[in-house]
Amino acid sequence: MHIARKKVFASAFLALLVAMPAAAQNGKGGDVVQKVGHGEINWSNNTITATGSAAANLKDGPVAVARLNAERAATVDAYRNILETVKGIQLDSKRSAGDVLSNGTIKAKVQGLVMGAQRVDTRYYNDGSVDVVVQMPLDEKLTSALNVKPAKKQKPVPTTGAKTYTGLVVNAKGLSADPSIAPRIVDEKGKEVFSSAFVGEDGLKEGGIAVYVSDVAEAKDNELVGKTPLVVKALRLAKKSKTDLVISNADADKLRDSSTDLSFLREGKVVIVMD
Repeated sequence: MHIARKKVFASAFLALLVAMPAAAQNGKGGDVVQKVGHGEINWSNNTITATGSAAANLKDGPVAVARLNAERAATVDAYRNILETVKGIQLDSKRSAGDVLSNGTIKAKVQGLVMGAQRVDTRYYNDGSVDVVVQMPLDEKLTSALNVKPAKKQKPVPTTGAKTYTGLVVNAKGLSADPSIAPRIVDEKGKEVFSSAFVGEDGLKEGGIAVYVSDVAEAKDNELVGKTPLVVKALRLAKKSKTDLVISNADADKLRDSSTDLSFLREGKVVIVMD
């Protein structure tokens, strides 16, 4: 339970700044962050963070001993909460991490990774209670443990012709879409234009096949999509989906043009702009 308390000392504040990815420190405010219980998933810098809390029990003895026991309890709570946060990761339009964690083998692998989460902050309060913040990457190890794998057979994309575009930016502002590890982009008839099936083996190494940001200008400047990305507007969400996006047939044709080098799709150089 989180109670409003006066913080008197933060022993790991500097460590938190060091541990935070650059995107979280620069103050741009363009990160897409999903709150899950006492944790959050940052889909822009691919990190998962959770906070654990514990009150001091003065019956444990001296204040120092009570605080130490509270810190231990808060650490246990933090690791429990980060596992609950992981369960909130949407894998694709149909499955969440919570769905696949019903498999004992998958759960054991994920729990092992969760226990490797790093403590990035410890907050002490004047009543002796303690908050502990832990963080882990949303990376290839986690996606692999969650059984998110590249398609056995890749869908072909044109890799010869004019290098007109260096990446893809999809503006999905206003659609209330949800981020996922493996989103799909389809045309107005529902035919697939981009998905994990188009991406090579390296596509999931950074935690998914697309990066999410909340600012269009930041998306265009993102080094992932290079200097001349193709920018398209998502028209709506795909039918029965909160993660998959529909683009116009005209824009879809640009992503199927055999006279254009579209190798950036294979490399997962895609940025999606969300609310």
